Amino acid sequence: MPKTNFYLWTIGCQQNVHDGTRLGFLLKNLGLKETGDSNADYIFIIACAVRQTAVDRIFGKIKDWKDKKIIVTGCVLSSDKKRLAERGVFFWNIEKPEDLPKILDIKNSQDIKKLFEEGSLFSSSIPIMYGCDNFCSYCATPYTRGRERSRDFEKIISEAKELIKSGKKEILLLGQNVNSYKIDKKLKIKMENDNPELKDKKDFSILLQKLDALKGDFQVSFTSNHPKDMSDDIIEAVATLKKVKREIHLPLQSGSNKILKAMNRPYTKEQYLKIIEKIRQSNPEIQITTDVIIGFPGETKDDFNQTAKIFKKIGYKMAYINKYSPRAGTAAFKLGDPIPWREKQRRWHELDKILSKTRC
Repeated sequence: MPKTNFYLWTIGCQQNVHDGTRLGFLLKNLGLKETGDSNADYIFIIACAVRQTAVDRIFGKIKDWKDKKIIVTGCVLSSDKKRLAERGVFFWNIEKPEDLPKILDIKNSQDIKKLFEEGSLFSSSIPIMYGCDNFCSYCATPYTRGRERSRDFEKIISEAKELIKSGKKEILLLGQNVNSYKIDKKLKIKMENDNPELKDKKDFSILLQKLDALKGDFQVSFTSNHPKDMSDDIIEAVATLKKVKREIHLPLQSGSNKILKAMNRPYTKEQYLKIIEKIRQSNPEIQITTDVIIGFPGETKDDFNQTAKIFKKIGYKMAYINKYSPRAGTAAFKLGDPIPWREKQRRWHELDKILSKTRC
């Protein structure tokens, strides 16, 4: 009997969730049927390489899926690709959907790239860029997703129109650092010639203005931002544009300048707090959310207390509190993991207790 059933397991960020929606749509249009993992002929895993625990889960599951063809995509380090291949697992670059029929050993005459993009209409998110140029010492993304590549401005606007037409009420713009989104130079020059007010504005704020001008009943949100690229005009766009959600996800990661430096986060807590002050002054209705890592190598109790102090000062709507785990292939891996898990748990609970008084 021909192999026709597939199981899709998505791990990690909103970009992976978006890719999972597109992949599921593509597989169904190739004639495959989605089932549970026990009945599947093909197992697809959209992987996350941010934390070692996520990678360990994947290798643990692979042992249970004997006699199935397993295809892994998403964020995977070269060292893990080698380990996967040794276990008979295929790695597929999700940015090359045209390679999929060959991997599945099926004949197909359809436009695979077009089908893959059409799957985006079943999501409510739009990737505006891929990759990352920041090389935070704890993160593997630049090594798995590559360097920053911004998507075509007009293509993004076209996809937004299609989502609005399909009835989507909220459009989520995705990127590792949306603040550094870049418009094609020739198009940017033309736009500035047509409207001199756009000069010296961040390309991302221009994108928000263009989306805000579209007709329809919808709201635009975005993630994630980087403090080093958060500009006054982006803050102004969030504060004033009618269709942009009054929310900014601004990762802190640590309240200690010493730890921020070790993380290769090129800002200080003072600079971070100044950005927060600007946001609050621009529009007090703007909700602020964040990411933080506790237990990073070298984080003393005083370093942690500085983070807790900022939590109390800002009053985040939501915070994603992550316990540090060493990730092979990152710069921080050589620092080891000297802080005991029990202490990480204690610090996590302390921050969560603070957060419980402010989150919505």
